[in-house]
Amino acid sequence: MGNPFIHVLYIGPFDEFGGMGSVLNLYKKNINDLKYVSTHQSKKNNSKILSFILVILRITGTLLLDRDIKILHIHSAANGSFARKSIIGIISKLYGKKVVFHIHSGSFDQFYEKAGRFKVFIKFFLQKMDCVVCLSDQWYTFYTQNLGLDKVIIVGNPVELNPVVTTYKNSGVLNLLFLGMICDNKGIFDLIHYLRNNKYFNLDLIKLKIGGNNQIDKLQKLLIDPKLNEHIKFCGWVKADFKDKLLSECDLFILPSYFEGLPVSILEAMAYGKPIIATKVGGIPSVVTDGFNGWLFNPGKFQELDVILDHIFKQPAILADFGKNSYSTASQFAPAIINQNLSNIYTQLLESTSNQLTFK
Repeated sequence: MGNPFIHVLYIGPFDEFGGMGSVLNLYKKNINDLKYVSTHQSKKNNSKILSFILVILRITGTLLLDRDIKILHIHSAANGSFARKSIIGIISKLYGKKVVFHIHSGSFDQFYEKAGRFKVFIKFFLQKMDCVVCLSDQWYTFYTQNLGLDKVIIVGNPVELNPVVTTYKNSGVLNLLFLGMICDNKGIFDLIHYLRNNKYFNLDLIKLKIGGNNQIDKLQKLLIDPKLNEHIKFCGWVKADFKDKLLSECDLFILPSYFEGLPVSILEAMAYGKPIIATKVGGIPSVVTDGFNGWLFNPGKFQELDVILDHIFKQPAILADFGKNSYSTASQFAPAIINQNLSNIYTQLLESTSNQLTFK
């Protein structure tokens, strides 16, 4: 069949900060001549309704002009994102195109449970899609068992491996790094409150650097406390060389989220050979194996970190071993591997008349 990517139009928030934007930008970087329409609007003076109408016009115009396009690969979160992307999905089907609906949300189960009468539409719409892509085994179980979908495929988020992996050097101080949206759902505020009373933190043996955006004012007010600001530093939204520096210098990456899909930040840290501390939510257990490349704890149960930190400070050399295991795990999500998975999906859809995919 040749190159199936020439038949695909990607829809999603290209050139946007955040996990989904990072994934799509890696697609754009690693797929030759990728065709896409970005739903991200940089001009804040446009209304959301006007911006969405412009996106619809760009999509329909592209479909009319480019007859090679047979598949739309739509990337969606939950809530309003799902509502908008479902309209795009319906329009795509009206144009006779096949649709891959790719759900990145780490709280889609919560969204579905609280949807009320909208549940019927969510389930009906996803059943009409030619393929629903999720991020991990855990999410596969949700979509197949809870929503009864039978055309669900797992495709992990891609990550570029860092060619130079720093080895752990025991300085006696544990340097933690958090990268992500600064909000309650990511657990960052609860982590800070936990550290305030942690024995190692109070002995000046733990430092934490935070990179991200959103509730910055709340974070900065919290860090005014002199007990905290000496060892917890806010770095703003980090990218490019500065992100490389933070990932290279940290000893361990921590993400105490309450909801997740498959966090790009964790994959990026693993691609730098860093062990992980994270919660048992979403797709995290599919990439972080407790006792192999990191430690898992129950969301909100920060007292469980006591045992984890005791383990690390008693056996600091374990960080180097776990870091190597992280890098090995991250290699399974290299862009070339993810691109091959996508190619397989597109090829089957292009060749299929029944829309029944034959692989998980």
